[in-house]
Amino acid sequence: MYATRNDLETRFGEGEMQQLEIMQTVSNSIEEALQDASEEIDSYIAVRYKLPLPETPSTLKRIACNIARYRLYFQRPTEEIENRYKAEIDFLKRIADGKAVLNILNTQNEVTEEKPINSPTTMPIGSTYRGGVFGDVVLDMMPSVK
Repeated sequence: MYATRNDLETRFGEGEMQQLEIMQTVSNSIEEALQDASEEIDSYIAVRYKLPLPETPSTLKRIACNIARYRLYFQRPTEEIENRYKAEIDFLKRIADGKAVLNILNTQNEVTEEKPINSPTTMPIGSTYRGGVFGDVVLDMMPSVK
C-alpha cells in the first residue's frame, strides 16, 4: 500500500479518522479504503511504470490518502474532499498519458525509467504507416496542399 493509517492521521488528524471509522459498518474500513486507493493508483501508473515500485514517492502517499479519505466519506463527501479526489484522479490520468511523471528513486538513488512504450507516438518523416484507417493508397487519392 502507498499509505498507512498513520499517514491519514498525520495528514487529516486523528479526530477525523476516528469519526470516519465510527461511520463505517466494517471494522477494518480504513485499511480497506487504503488498499482500494492503492489498487486504483496502480491501475493508472502501471501503464507507465513497472510494478511494484522500488520506492513510494511522497506524491503517491498524498494521492492514496486523498482517495482513501474520499472513499471513507462514501455517504456525503464535502465539496473540498470531492475536489481533492478529482484532482488526484486527473493527475493519475496525466501520468498514464505520459504528460506527468513520478520521481521514483531506485536502490542506487537514481530516478527510475518508465516502461518502454511498444509503439512510437510519432513516425519518422518519409516512413510508411500501415496500421491505421487511411493507408498510402487512400492518402494518395486526397488533394495535396501546395
